[in-house]
Amino acid sequence: MGDIDKTRDRLKLDDIEEDDRRDLFNKFVDAGGEVVFDSRKKINSTTININANTNSHIKKNNSINTNSQSRFEHSDIKLKKESHPTNKQTNYEAIEKIKTNEVFKPANKSKPLFFNFKLWLSAFSSGVITFFGGKVNPKFLNFIDKNVISSLLEMDTLMFNALNPMGINDADSKNKREKIISRFATELEDVELLERIKDQYDEKVYKNLLRPYKELDSPVIAVNYVNELKGMFRPLYVLHLYSSKIKLVGEKAMSSYAIVDNMSKGIVNSRISAFKRAVELIYSKYYPKLLILLQYASKEKLETLEEFNKFLEITDVDILGYYTKLKLANQKIHESKIEAAKENIGKKDEEEKLNKIESIGVKLIEKCVSFKKEDNNIEYETDPFYTIEENDKIYRIKVLIDFLDREYSILFVSNKVKYNLVYDNLVRTDYKSDFNNIFLSLSDINSRFNEYSEICKNILKVEEDEAMRFEQRVSMLSERNGQRAYISKKLKSTVMSIINSFKKKLDKLLLDKEEREKIIANPNDILTLFADIGNHKKRVQGYNVLKALTEAYYFISGFNYLITEGELSGAGILIDKAEETIEENKEEKDDKEDKKEEEIKENEETKNENNEDNNEVNNTEENEKEINNDKEENIDTLVSDNIDEDVKDM
Repeated sequence: MGDIDKTRDRLKLDDIEEDDRRDLFNKFVDAGGEVVFDSRKKINSTTININANTNSHIKKNNSINTNSQSRFEHSDIKLKKESHPTNKQTNYEAIEKIKTNEVFKPANKSKPLFFNFKLWLSAFSSGVITFFGGKVNPKFLNFIDKNVISSLLEMDTLMFNALNPMGINDADSKNKREKIISRFATELEDVELLERIKDQYDEKVYKNLLRPYKELDSPVIAVNYVNELKGMFRPLYVLHLYSSKIKLVGEKAMSSYAIVDNMSKGIVNSRISAFKRAVELIYSKYYPKLLILLQYASKEKLETLEEFNKFLEITDVDILGYYTKLKLANQKIHESKIEAAKENIGKKDEEEKLNKIESIGVKLIEKCVSFKKEDNNIEYETDPFYTIEENDKIYRIKVLIDFLDREYSILFVSNKVKYNLVYDNLVRTDYKSDFNNIFLSLSDINSRFNEYSEICKNILKVEEDEAMRFEQRVSMLSERNGQRAYISKKLKSTVMSIINSFKKKLDKLLLDKEEREKIIANPNDILTLFADIGNHKKRVQGYNVLKALTEAYYFISGFNYLITEGELSGAGILIDKAEETIEENKEEKDDKEDKKEEEIKENEETKNENNEDNNEVNNTEENEKEINNDKEENIDTLVSDNIDEDVKDM
């Protein structure tokens, strides 16, 4: 302990005033410091008389109390970030003072003196931290990585499949869902309870915690990941009191799903068993350990309901039944609107419901985008989407994303369009960076499209396997279709989020004239682009920048409408046949109109060939001037102050 004495002398602790020493000790304890004992130094036994009036002043008695045989060791303070406890270091009740005439109190009076030690002891004995350094136990991290995450995903998938059965179309799926709910939901909150299961797993939070362990091969210091631990624990805390009810209601939901979907008992029983095992692992094994680790990392008691609610920031939204009440309120409003709508006889056309920008966008997509596989270079079996139906919603979303990337990405990620970087009240506006991030997000989801196509291939293989037993085929198809619906929903939700944010960004840029003029540096530059492989000419070739951006904006607005309210929305995987036939009729009409236009152009060309050469030269010069003037006029009408006028030349 000679080193400790030297350290104390070097820091001149004896020269510091009593109040400053007390503050220093409190900071030392809060930082995780501990007190160690010097067994070599013994002091004469002293009698400590406590003043009952003040409870804070401690006197030192120089006389030896002959009635008391107890002796006190003089304790020295050692500041350290990582504790190294020994067998001699267990009697923490002997910690009374640094010097014989001083008493130190913890900074937080509401916490006991040995609170941090108790948290450490509880965390270590539970196996969630290591003996030294406050590091999360690698075995516990491996348990989270290998068991917990898979159990959370399994619970989510099983409940999603049970509550979202596949049907022939959206109406059939909705009808099946209502039948299932009516069979198992004895209370209004039962459905909400199962739907809240999907909120238990946040992929980003879990990745942040596991990244040092999995990718960097470095320890995870618990105190540095309080926010992640809090984010992992909070959704579990909301539902942990209902773990028994989750098992019961989940079992009823899957049994109801089996009846409605004609599933065999063997299949549903295996799913019920898997669901119960997952619930048991999460709430009986994982939840208590995670709570202990969170208490240790945050240095919070978390014993009373008030302490939990305050620390976790629990609000009314987190209380079971909140969404049920909200749903009932919205249902009443919806019913009142339906009754009011019944007074108006007749239906409005879909395009009247759209605002004009979305209407133009939908027309643009119908005219320019073909969903036929041969038009999208899908001609060989090696292509991931070769076996997928053309009326599959995910397939069509993929085609639209490819078209957006092929025709319009050059406006957002290249240097053809120059965006000014603007600072307004120290707020930085960088449209170019935002657009780059959006297209990066779109490219990142390609792996999910491939995952979806693999599931579809597996389904087709099972359907074509005649050697497989009927019951086995039904079981495998049910499982694969459930996975397909789950991936489809997640993928559609991700695309919807990206496209919606893209549209909002362009709303702000193009609908506000001041913003448009401030940000776009070269609105009148004519775009000259190199042809792609196969001499494909981009649509915006020869457009000026503002006109090209406007057409891209219309396309994205139409895309956003289709996946939120149009034919690509809804829980169904395939587009309804009625909608498909309407589309085919539209395509036939467009083809006929295009043929008529071509015939008219051919007739005009033959007439023009009979004119004199001199007249042709003069006419062509005049026509070029008129065309240029028309283009300028069209651009003005295309991009007005509100960008709300249709473009006749599009």
